[in-house]
Amino acid sequence: MQIITQNLSKRYLYEWIIRDMSHTFECESITGVNGINGSGKSTLIKILCGFLSSSEGNILYTIDGKNIERSDLYQYMTLAAPYTDIINEYDVEEMFIFHTKFKKLRQEIDAKQFLEIVKLKGNKGKQIQFYSSGMRQRLQLALALLTDSKVLLLDEPTSYLDAENKAWFYDLLSENKDNRTIIIASNDKEDFGLCNSVISL
Repeated sequence: MQIITQNLSKRYLYEWIIRDMSHTFECESITGVNGINGSGKSTLIKILCGFLSSSEGNILYTIDGKNIERSDLYQYMTLAAPYTDIINEYDVEEMFIFHTKFKKLRQEIDAKQFLEIVKLKGNKGKQIQFYSSGMRQRLQLALALLTDSKVLLLDEPTSYLDAENKAWFYDLLSENKDNRTIIIASNDKEDFGLCNSVISL
């Protein structure tokens, strides 16, 4: 999917968070979005996935030259961010089964294989509400990365991850980057290692 922002702007009350942003996120590319805290990185991600509306400007979503309506974006996108929800009362297998009822995966794997990929095999049966921040982050990232989606949006993907788990994330991203448009918003320059380009807000 190609995503084109045209003079995109977002205002909260009297403060402009994003102002006149025009950029083309090319098909099958990985783009980093950098900026200080409060520069609008998370706001941009939320606008691109349809969670927020812009104050001004337009966004065009196209696949093979065909325009995609905003109301249909959910079919093509996955998002992993610190503010996205997972069901705390589920264990990891239940969360996997629930997720795959609505989203197709890029490869044929079962719950047991998913446990191994996400490195939570030793926590089988444990409710997600009792996971550490890093465990929850791995779970959200794995669900997003392994989902068969045209667009993958990652907001601060390595927050709560130590060096070993950052390496796990970069490997999983590399294995699942083909045939999708990926946008990574982060303050961590390491997160941009696979990016074709990086823009600053």
